[in-house]
Order: sequence, then C-alpha cells, then structure tokens
Amino acid sequence: MKALGRWFVCTLFTPILLLIYRVRRIGTENVPVHGGVLLLSNHVSYIDSFILVLCTPRPVRFVVVDRFVNMPSVGWFLRLFDVIPIRRESPRDAIAKTVEALRNGDVVCMFPEGELTRTGVTMGLKKGFELVVRKASCPVVPVYMDGLWRSIFSYERERYFNKWPRGWRCPLQVAYGEPIPPEMATVDSVREHLQELSVTAFHARRDLERSLEVAVIKALKRNRRHSFLIEQGKGQPRDWSRGYFLGLVAATARKWMMTPPEDGERIGILLPPGPTPAAINLGLFLAGKTPVNLPFTINQQEMEDLARSIAPLGIRTVITSKAFMPHLMDFWQGDEGLFIDLKSVLSAPGPAMTLLERIRAYWEPAWMTRWRLSLNARDPDREAVGLVERPGEDAILLSARDLHANTLQVISTHFVQPGETILSELSMSRAAGLILGFWVPLLHGGRVVSRSFSQRESFPALSSLILHQGVTLLSGTADFYRNLREPLAIKSLRFGLVFDEINPFELADCEETVELPLARAWDYQGRIVTLSRTDPNNGIPSEHGQQIGRKAKSVGRVLPGIGATVDQGDLGLRFSPGDAARCPVPGEFHFDEDNFLFRDA
Repeated sequence: MKALGRWFVCTLFTPILLLIYRVRRIGTENVPVHGGVLLLSNHVSYIDSFILVLCTPRPVRFVVVDRFVNMPSVGWFLRLFDVIPIRRESPRDAIAKTVEALRNGDVVCMFPEGELTRTGVTMGLKKGFELVVRKASCPVVPVYMDGLWRSIFSYERERYFNKWPRGWRCPLQVAYGEPIPPEMATVDSVREHLQELSVTAFHARRDLERSLEVAVIKALKRNRRHSFLIEQGKGQPRDWSRGYFLGLVAATARKWMMTPPEDGERIGILLPPGPTPAAINLGLFLAGKTPVNLPFTINQQEMEDLARSIAPLGIRTVITSKAFMPHLMDFWQGDEGLFIDLKSVLSAPGPAMTLLERIRAYWEPAWMTRWRLSLNARDPDREAVGLVERPGEDAILLSARDLHANTLQVISTHFVQPGETILSELSMSRAAGLILGFWVPLLHGGRVVSRSFSQRESFPALSSLILHQGVTLLSGTADFYRNLREPLAIKSLRFGLVFDEINPFELADCEETVELPLARAWDYQGRIVTLSRTDPNNGIPSEHGQQIGRKAKSVGRVLPGIGATVDQGDLGLRFSPGDAARCPVPGEFHFDEDNFLFRDA
C-alpha cells in the first residue's frame, strides 16, 4: 500500500516541483545501482527531502528528527517514505535502524549539519554518520543542492514561512559526487567533497549562462526611480537614482563604443571610491572595454611601483581627477601614456546624447536597451575588469563570468539582504570594494553610500550620513574601524564587516567603541571568499538549535561555489570547475568543527 502511495505522490508532485524548481541533476550516475548507499547532503530548506526524492534515481529513506514525523504538514510524507526517526536525547536506536537499512541494500539520506542553515552556507558537520558508515561498511555519496536559499521554505528573510516568493521560479542544481569508501568517509573528507560539489552545482546556474550585461540592464531598469548611489560632500549629498545612473553609463558606453581609443581595450582608473568611478567602471564595461581599477595614491614611490605593475598590461590611458594630475607627473616614463580627466569622460557624450539616454533609461524597454548597445551576444568569458590591489602587485584580471559568479555567491546567502543600504569606502581596486560596494547592491536592489575624499576624516559627517540614509551594513578595513572614536548607536545598522587582519582584542575594542557588532570577512584574488555575520538566532523558536554566525579569530565561512581544501595547513581554492589546479594561498589555515576558516599567525 505504501508503494502505491509513494507512486501517487511522486506522480502528483513531480510536475509541480519541476515547473517551480526547474531542477538540474548532475552526476546521478554516481549513485550505485545496487546495495546500501548513504547520501550526505547539505541542508537548506524544509523542502530538501522532496527535492532529493525527485532527483535520486533510487528510492530514498531519510533520517529525520522525530518531532517532524509528528507534524501534520510533513509527517504524512515522511512516514510514507519510511523515514527513520531520531531522538536527540537517545540517538542509538536510530543509528541501529540506519545501519540495518543500509545492510539491507537501501539508500538512506542523512543531513550531517543536523539542522537547516540560517546563513545560507554549509555549517559544521556532526560526526554521527562516521559510526553509521563504519558499522554498515557502505559507500558514501555526497550531495550538494544549490539554489534552495531562494525557496520560501528556507530561512531567507529571517523566517521559514509566512512570506511571498520573490518569483514563481526557483531554479535548482543538485550535484552528486563520486562514492567515498567507508574507511575514508570522515568529517573532513565529506566537508571537502561538499565544497567541491558546491563549485560544480553553483556554476551550473542558468544565470551564469546569460551575459552579465543583460543582468545589469534588467537590474537598473527595475525600480529605476529608486536611489542607488549616494555621496556626501561638503554640501547636500549627491543622490543618483538607478534610472539616472543607467542613462549616464549608457551615454558613456556609446561614446567609447563609437570612438574606441587607439591605446587598447584596457583603461586604468585611478580615483578614490565613490559614484563617479562606479559610473566609469560600468560605462567602460558596457562598451566592451576592460576597466582596471588602481589603488588611489599620490605618494611618489607608490606611484612608481604602480606604474611598473601595470606596464605589462599595456595600459596607455588612465582616467583620474584633474586635481590629482600634478602629483602624477612621473607616473609615465617618457611619453608612454595619457591621463584623462574624469569630468571629460562623463561629459564627453555631450548634453544632447546624455539627455536622450536619461529619457531612454526611464521609458525604453530593457530588451531595446540591450539591443541598442549590442549586449545580447557578449561572451560571458571575456575579460571584464582588472584590479591592482596594492602598488607594485600584479593585476588580477576577471572575466564577466567570474565577476557575475562572485556577486551571486554573496547574494545567495544571508550575509547581505535584498535592498541593503551599504556604506563602503573600500577602493574598487579590491574585491571587497568592487563586489560588495558596487556589484552586489546593483544586482540585489540595494544602495551604496559613501563620503567624498574631502570628508573622510569627519566623524560627524559619517554619523549624520548613516542616520539620514538609513545605512544597514558597514563595510571597511580594520583601519576604518580603528579610526572611529565615537559610538554609532544608530538603529538601522545591523553590523559591520571587517576586511583585513585584526586580532580578537582589537575587534572587541572596536565593537565597544562604536557600539556595533562586527564580523570578519576575507577577499582574495579579486573575489570575496568568506563572510560572517552576527549570530542568526533572533526570533528563533526554542526547538531550533542555536547557530553561530561569527567567531572573532575566524575570517568566516567559505561562500557557496568556492572550493576550499586544507592540506597540512596549506589552503587551496577552486573558483570554477574549469580550474586545472587549486589556487594556493600563502599562510597557515585550518577549519574548525563549525566549518569556520581560520588564518593562523
């Protein structure tokens, strides 16, 4: 009778799930055809079991906390599929039943995190599965489900239910890894396999098959009257709406497309962070050029180091401010290049074209804008942006797919919420400034707030700006927080992200001074690799376990879609499935039991 019931449920719900979730299955051939198999999967939403039943080529039994079996909403489904209930206070019976099922040749699935993630990233794995595998002597198949954070059944928007979906489609990618022999199935090995699978699953997203340019136009056309970039100067703040910004960058892009420079496709940008370099970056990007963001400095030695570091890139044009040009006279050795004033770049299209583009930004359909600017056929693997993080360092060149992927990696978690108002004064020559301070708010419907270069030392201006603009998230270097000498007791602020090294004692001192919880983050090779946040336990019922969102000594948890492997203290990162080898990172690293990454001294 149960078999008939399972057939009826699958027949009834499969078309609905396929319509809404549009599941892509990867590596289903890795599930052995016969014999006992233990599936170990990440755990994001209340619908995870349904998805695995739909995707796995064999019937699956689940190990589930007993209180869910007694819930009317899902209990009928769990009992129908012969779940194995587990009681937290006495797990031995469940372990024995799981071992018996595996020895009988069943496929059993466990969620080794023990509960749903409330940060969108994989948490620490419990060791209980190791005992099951040893006793059953069966292979382990790791499974990673990507995209479920967007489901209304996840903790997205800080609640599990009672929310409208953001869209009627929620595309998913489910990746099955190669079987792990029972003697090699440990917490560390399974964690590494899940992170590697996250790279495979994440990069199978349909969003990454479309050009980033298309996503940009769609994002700016949506809520085009909403504020996007705000900069506080000596007078009233400059506030650019999304529509105004689109008109400005479209006009700039058209000018650069019609009169391409003779110096090549790479254009240097030497400016402090703010709306203007953001507009120049996007205008050059839409024109098919490669903006190379340089660390802003007027120090003579750093200028010489910077000039040497960009020489191999063939950059012969640098956009900067006319006010800074007298300090840059020795940047070029001889007549090798050309400085262009930023005002001439933004005003170069002329008032008529700029006005026309602003009108089109508000009234023209997105598809027509993409057609006019020839954006539909752009190669997602083309060179999109360059970053020189510090004078003298080699440039990091990212493709449009790299840029798009890292932006989506930040968006697909609980660290940055939709519509966030972010105050960022990080240079766009760093991933933290480029991704978190521009691309994430652009594609995630948020706003970016900053101060002009002349206002950087004014704390009253900063406090007033945060208060009046309703800033919700701060992003800055350790020095930024060290220089804040007064409290920022503003209700809109949730927490601050600290990029760069800082010891726990300094972090605690900064928190006490500014009266704001701080969480660490880490960017490397032009990408944001890890993030953390304040503890995600607000409003959680007592039956849910407490989760940790940050640790003072840790740089955070690795984002989805980035593979991280630690071998005897050496960290290797894999950013895409096509990487021939992991990117080595200098230093000593380790993961702890909660899946936090630590950079040892």
